[in-house]
Amino acid sequence: MGRIKKLWAVALLLCATLCFAGCGEEKLVSEDLDRANTGNYNMNPIMKTDKGFYYSQGRLKSLSLYYHDAENGKGMYLCNKPECRHEGDEFCAATSDKYKVMETVMYSGSLYINAVEETETTYKYKLLRASLDGSSLSEVVTYFETENIDVVPLYYWDMGPVLTIHRNKAFLPYQLENRKNKDTGMSGTAIYDLETGELTYLGEKTRELEERDFNFIGCGDYMYYVLEQKYKTRLYRYCYTDGSVEMLELEKGFKGDYAVYDENTVFYIKSQQELYKYTHDTKESIRVKTDEWNGFAYEVLTTDGLMTIHHNVNIYSVLSDGEYVYVPENFNNKGHDYPWYEGYNPTPSDDSVELRTNYFEVTILDADGNYVNHVEVSSQDLLGYTEYLTLHILGDTIYMQTPFKVYECSKADFIAGKANFKEAYSQDIGIYSVKENE
Repeated sequence: MGRIKKLWAVALLLCATLCFAGCGEEKLVSEDLDRANTGNYNMNPIMKTDKGFYYSQGRLKSLSLYYHDAENGKGMYLCNKPECRHEGDEFCAATSDKYKVMETVMYSGSLYINAVEETETTYKYKLLRASLDGSSLSEVVTYFETENIDVVPLYYWDMGPVLTIHRNKAFLPYQLENRKNKDTGMSGTAIYDLETGELTYLGEKTRELEERDFNFIGCGDYMYYVLEQKYKTRLYRYCYTDGSVEMLELEKGFKGDYAVYDENTVFYIKSQQELYKYTHDTKESIRVKTDEWNGFAYEVLTTDGLMTIHHNVNIYSVLSDGEYVYVPENFNNKGHDYPWYEGYNPTPSDDSVELRTNYFEVTILDADGNYVNHVEVSSQDLLGYTEYLTLHILGDTIYMQTPFKVYECSKADFIAGKANFKEAYSQDIGIYSVKENE
């Protein structure tokens, strides 16, 4: 009888161990990309759960992962080992001096990190995975490797998101330039299937540097991306069902700035001045009427009386969450940008007109490109000065991300023209700010 009890106890212990191990395993769940919540040259996408926010250090810095607890308002390293000093060694789940991070995104209950490891002889491009509870950091795949004697990793400021995950496929573009000749080098894009572990490439594994893929946006059964070659820039989409690639026939002057409204509709910018709506089933591009909202008007006193001057501004970026289209005017949401001022003398008199702005306008359009509303966005009232910022749209919330703080505004207020931002959490992602450069 005693022996039976012992065997029963061992069986229960083994069962509990297996159950515990099963609970610790994250099940991969296919998710669609939040198209208006992506990272850029310096900023992370907004990575939120019902308990808090996650963020990491900026571009090409050593790995440092953080968590902000929404309940107590405290920030901490994403490492649950109480004895850990978070000094970048192998013991820590949040920090590592082994990797230089290019981007971090949240997907299917984990953080995925696009990173480069440099050894004595090679560069190894790797996809890492960190658990949201701070218990583990692991390597998922090495998707590209090359000798480091003649080349060095390159990161373009206008690439948009470098790591893009949509429906279990991770798209990972890479570029390296020659140390002695910056006009030469190599590029490519890896496609890693998180579910099957299959590693493939978008075109040739190694291409010339002057040919690069960037600005990836996933929607439905497609991954859209821009292919830039020496004398042309074109928009393509990769089909998930059969791996085929097709080119979208856009107007000449397209430089890579676009937003996907749905699988049949793309809004894109031509020559930083004109906005177009492309419909895939008709293969047609229709110019969006921007006269009623682009730029601003002001009155100037001249010798002939008051004169109204209309000033058009550039369009650098466009966003869509599948419900509305958002067009920041004279502001690049992909780059490290902030509102700026210009001086003008457009009047027929000798009087000089100087305009100063500490905000930019975001024009909101519907699915057909019709004007809905506009809203003025600024960090001046929140911080007391104009700071670099990026806008993100996630669910029913608009986020304004700056180097040290992130603010949030309800989407309903934003659409109504009210930028009612309030602080969501503090962060320090190690990028330069306007305040530091004063």
